[in-house]
Amino acid sequence: MITRSARRPRPRRGLSLIEVLLALAILLLSIIAIGRLVDVGTDHGNAARASTRGSRLAQSKMAEVEAGVVALTGEASGAFDGDDAAWNYTVTPEAAGPPNLYTVTVKVSRTIDGKSFELVLTQMIFDPTMTGSAAQAERPAEPEPADTTTTGGTTP
Repeated sequence: MITRSARRPRPRRGLSLIEVLLALAILLLSIIAIGRLVDVGTDHGNAARASTRGSRLAQSKMAEVEAGVVALTGEASGAFDGDDAAWNYTVTPEAAGPPNLYTVTVKVSRTIDGKSFELVLTQMIFDPTMTGSAAQAERPAEPEPADTTTTGGTTP
């Protein structure tokens, strides 16, 4: 007969306290890492959104310069209207050498989450006040019709 002390002890079923604590620590660290990745992704998304909006605003202001709404006589600055009231702009024209040609720099900026965001667009533009527009163009005069009558001769 085998005594109780001679029997092999059975392995316990389940997890030990150290294994549970280690699993909880790994879970906690992974949740913190995923949360940080979400924050970084959100920051990059906001920066991309600001870059897109800023470039559209800079292009619209450059179009105003090309149309002659904003004069090329000196630096102009201000804020946009409506939903874009947080955005500021500065238009800086510089003579580029040939008459009526300017290098125009448009800077748009705003503060997002305490950080300054700025976008710069530069383009060479002819002064629209010195050039004509398609509306001012005149159609060239039509040439006079050539004389097609003939005098004399015989017809077969």
